[in-house]
Amino acid sequence: MKNQISKNRFLMSVLLLFSLSTVLSACGDTSGSNKSDSADPQSNKTEIVWVMATDPDKKAWQDTMISTFEASHPNVKVRLENIPYDQFDQKLTTLIASGNAPDVWNPNQADSGFATYMKMGALKDLTPYIKKGAPELNTMDPNLLNIYKIDGKYYGVPLVSNATYLYYNKDLFDAAGLPYPTTDWDDKSWNFDTMLETAKKLSHDVGNARKQVFGFSTALSANEMTWLFGGDMFKPEAYTTGVMGEPDLTKPVNIQAMQFNVDLINKYKVAPDAETVEASKQLGDPFLTGKVGMYISGGWGLGSYRQADFKWGVAAVPYHEGRKVPLYVDPWSISATSKHPDEAWEFVRHLANPAEGGGAYKYMNDVGRTPADTSLFKLWYDKMGKEVGMDPKAFKQVHEGSIKYGREAENHLIVNFNTILETMNQSLYQVWGGKESVTDGLNNLKDKLLSLNLNH
Repeated sequence: MKNQISKNRFLMSVLLLFSLSTVLSACGDTSGSNKSDSADPQSNKTEIVWVMATDPDKKAWQDTMISTFEASHPNVKVRLENIPYDQFDQKLTTLIASGNAPDVWNPNQADSGFATYMKMGALKDLTPYIKKGAPELNTMDPNLLNIYKIDGKYYGVPLVSNATYLYYNKDLFDAAGLPYPTTDWDDKSWNFDTMLETAKKLSHDVGNARKQVFGFSTALSANEMTWLFGGDMFKPEAYTTGVMGEPDLTKPVNIQAMQFNVDLINKYKVAPDAETVEASKQLGDPFLTGKVGMYISGGWGLGSYRQADFKWGVAAVPYHEGRKVPLYVDPWSISATSKHPDEAWEFVRHLANPAEGGGAYKYMNDVGRTPADTSLFKLWYDKMGKEVGMDPKAFKQVHEGSIKYGREAENHLIVNFNTILETMNQSLYQVWGGKESVTDGLNNLKDKLLSLNLNH
């Protein structure tokens, strides 16, 4: 996740008005060279390097994966390197360019995404390994596996399939005497107008930093906001070729979606403004503050929100004709220049193992992320229903609805999307603040995106 971003992986910078990215502490550094091309001199073991974005939620799982793999592969040592999320793309790109790429990593852990690393030629073709047979993949959803199949070749093995949900604070809903949002994605009465009216009833004391409660917020990018209304800032071929192309920003549906979100901040005062976002960024995830009634974000929240000191649930994103939401299918990939690809592949199999105690099984249970393996879904629905306090059937309905109306995340498919996203956030800052019209802001954004010279 995306989360993922999935996710999770939060995909947005603080300049995106609705998002307060999770502040992750650094617990590793990659300044040293990658020594995976040689054996450990002290033990004569083959060493492979595994890179992950820093995430306290995953630390225990990572340690377990290494210890269990090394126990079953006594001649291999796994060296884990954690990179803070906001440094991940830059440091990983530097490692690849300098010939020190890690052996195993998830190319979707930050904002650059799979397409960027594919274009760099940094990912190894895993097809020969998969064709030899890997029992761990027998129950993998082929549609998910095929996401990372390019020109007939596989370049990644999915671990998670984070979706997008509307999270809601049950305590705030109860205090306001409001019914919880529906889990039915096809309920057309749960639309954005209804959501706005609900957000108005949840919001209070806006402007008082100590007491204010906002009815709504979102972690989505400006582009993904247009998806919710059936729009898109980029043409369809951008997602299939990986090349941004000429943006298609000022379509009426895009303007409608953007204006609605601008009005949430400035007209209706039910969503946080730029200053609130900036002042609160050190608090981390906005939903965890307990001061947000409804929050659209990725499936990683199912694990992250375990620590919340309030009751919460998940519901359908409001209905709109043509609505789509991001999916964050994160894979494990192997470096094209790995000196030990066989050992790296064995480790990927270990990470993807859905059997009880296996990597995918424990990732679902210990980290709380949505599995990509179909054999785990019954357990997943039961587990999350119990944790969230929902009927497992209702949780299943929320998740399957998100998949039905989902499409793969933008940063996974468009090359150099980290640069595109940063440009988008900076350029639209005045729009979110109500100091520039949506149309003017989108026209200015188009000029800035084209000036990046990414269309080659």
